[in-house]
Amino acid sequence: MAFLASPDHSTDWILLNNLSLTTISGPSQWSNKPGSALAPQPTLISVGIPFSIALAGGTDHLPHSIHYGNLAKLVQKTATQGKFGCTEHLAVEVAEAALRGFEKDGMQEVYVVVEKPKALLHAKSAGVRVVRRTSSREGEDARFDQILVKGLELTAIIGIHPWEREMKQKVTVNLTMDVGPWDASSGSPDGFDCGAFVNRVSEHVLKSSYQTVEALVTSIAEIALQPADTTTPSSTPVQRITVGLSKPSALMFADSPEIIITRAPSDFAAASISTPADKEEGPENVVAAIAFGSNIGDRFVNIERALRLLEAHPEVKVLETSFLYESTAMYVQDQRDFVNGAALISTSLKPLDLLALLKDVETKVGRTPTFRNGPRIVDLDLIFYNELVYSSEEVDEVSGVKKLVVPHGRVHERDFVLQPLADMIPQFVHPSMNLSVKALLRRVTNGGKKASLRKVVPFIQSKSLSAPTGPKEEEETPYWVWGERTRIMAAVNTTPDSFSDGGDHAALSDAMRFVDSFIISSSTSDWTISSPSTPITAQRSMVDVIDIGGYSTRPGAQEISLEEEINRVVPVVRAIRSSSNAITSRTLISVDTFRGSVAKAALEAGADLVNDVYALTREGNDDILNVVKEAGCPVVMMHSRGDAGQDKNYDEFGGVIEGIRAELGKKVQWALDGGVRRWNVMVDPGIGFSKTVEGNLTIVRRLGDITSPSLSSSVKPTPTRSLSSSVKSVHPLANMPVLVGSSRKSYLGKVIQREHSSAKERGAATVAAHAAAILGGAEVVRVHDVVGGWDGVKVADGLWRKSRSPRLAE
Repeated sequence: MAFLASPDHSTDWILLNNLSLTTISGPSQWSNKPGSALAPQPTLISVGIPFSIALAGGTDHLPHSIHYGNLAKLVQKTATQGKFGCTEHLAVEVAEAALRGFEKDGMQEVYVVVEKPKALLHAKSAGVRVVRRTSSREGEDARFDQILVKGLELTAIIGIHPWEREMKQKVTVNLTMDVGPWDASSGSPDGFDCGAFVNRVSEHVLKSSYQTVEALVTSIAEIALQPADTTTPSSTPVQRITVGLSKPSALMFADSPEIIITRAPSDFAAASISTPADKEEGPENVVAAIAFGSNIGDRFVNIERALRLLEAHPEVKVLETSFLYESTAMYVQDQRDFVNGAALISTSLKPLDLLALLKDVETKVGRTPTFRNGPRIVDLDLIFYNELVYSSEEVDEVSGVKKLVVPHGRVHERDFVLQPLADMIPQFVHPSMNLSVKALLRRVTNGGKKASLRKVVPFIQSKSLSAPTGPKEEEETPYWVWGERTRIMAAVNTTPDSFSDGGDHAALSDAMRFVDSFIISSSTSDWTISSPSTPITAQRSMVDVIDIGGYSTRPGAQEISLEEEINRVVPVVRAIRSSSNAITSRTLISVDTFRGSVAKAALEAGADLVNDVYALTREGNDDILNVVKEAGCPVVMMHSRGDAGQDKNYDEFGGVIEGIRAELGKKVQWALDGGVRRWNVMVDPGIGFSKTVEGNLTIVRRLGDITSPSLSSSVKPTPTRSLSSSVKSVHPLANMPVLVGSSRKSYLGKVIQREHSSAKERGAATVAAHAAAILGGAEVVRVHDVVGGWDGVKVADGLWRKSRSPRLAE
């Protein structure tokens, strides 16, 4: 009697179980496989008749009962001699034929189950159950016709034990849905796509990660009872659902534990997953997570333009940005690599209005429709909107998919989305999958073993933000891939009083002679200066960026005017950019300054980044933060405490590392809050600036701790279901690329016990210190002796770089 929804044990039953037939029937609502319409299909038919057998039992005379042999013949004749457009129609026809054929024998009610064992790929069978009565019995205790799904086998993260959180296990789902009664001529519940319904339930289970079967089975019932038309909740044909779910592998000596529940829409009215109110009404301000990507034209400029258009909207504020990552195209692989990232925004826009804004931004940046998952100038996706779970009914005309599904339906399989989100909100719990962003990332990368993203930093020229974008790859902004090798920054001091090389490069001719000395002949081709399309020549530069400084920061250095600093720096920038040597002219330029006017003048002359020893916070710096933000350029933010030779005590923090994390972290967070992109920040621990000799050695020794997400392994981060509380939950220095400048510093003289040696005599000590820093994770080293720096970096990279990946979110 398995097919009886609520067997009445006070009633006798005559049952015909699983009559196996081949019927000519269409695909039904279950499947629309090509060629399946009106084709022979294996079918199981069961019939149940509530009928008193008291008289036949007392007399042992068959005519006082229903002859089940004759019943089987009637069912077989009805089912095999007709052609039925759907399974539902077949069930209704069998029920009505049985009533007609046995009414004279006293049959007044019949239950018919029709099952198709091959209807679904992952279920034992799918079918329908109908109830029909004679006219004398109509109107009695109304019973619903039902859709049945038996033995739907899926996999899910389910359980409370640690091993159950690491690997999916099999679950078996059985569904009985009250939807009828149906029209006898068509047998189809109006507007109900059964196949799509089962797909929706299956996708939900596959993506879920509940701890208890009770929660999972309840969520299945809630998903199943959501209205097909969100504007008319009563439009759902599912009036009630019974869900059974078992875990075959849960118990050692039992087939399985199972939970069975029955629910109606009213059971979820107070706490629906998504309601029309979610779409039409929302909080004054919500936090949303936006993912973006580009693989046409200048990918970095496209992304920056899109973000600036978002920031220009009065109802949007960009709260945080991730690092940027280069990734291979995932779904359609015959296309250029993407650059991907993410941002958290605060907005008062409703979900569909926010989606419309994102599409408008895409259009303004230059995106035109292509095929699904194809190349695009820029792509903006709404991933999370607070903790909302929502699916619109509107379908995009180009892609053929729903215009808005929140959370994004494929976020769980995309490392190029999860990694940028993990930079900002690693502990935010996916509203419907019940796993944190960090946990989802670990699943898709197999605990980091399948990590394929390349962390990058672009060097956008401010003038390129106003120029029209185009599809030519060779015109793209130059960029670095973090982790592929250690980058060399060459210090070119145009000051007469620098501690390391005072006066050597004060004249423009001397500075350019020094810069030209960076070029060497080379026959290898594993190295490029800027973009991947840069032609390989017989020459290369030993440096990746030239750092030009016109203001000495050594203790006791004399102050100079803005005009004097600009006159020292800008001519060198222009001379490099106009150099007759193509390698020199394309080499990246950094301006070493803490003054906004100097930075602005240098950037306009052709510099690519700013190196600020005061981390954009020196009082009276004429707004260098806004200069960096408007230019969209990278910035090196160094830790310092005013006078470089004083204030060296960090006891209040527990040590120099903790002090740097606290003080520099506060400044970096301020810069991020001010609109500087996370991917544009490099940090410098400030070796030699307000640190003791032991403090400097500690920095080199524990360099990785400065940018660690957490210094304490005993403190476990707490997952949160609130997106707004996830903002700023990551340490500002977490996973930041680190620049180290130990070159010729006085602490090295004390370590090698030649305290009064000249700065230029500390070359070997510099190489040793930088090698140790590279082992500790330094991405950039700043040097004065370029040849010695080059040699040391190449040996250190040869020893350690290939065995160490760039730090991603942990």
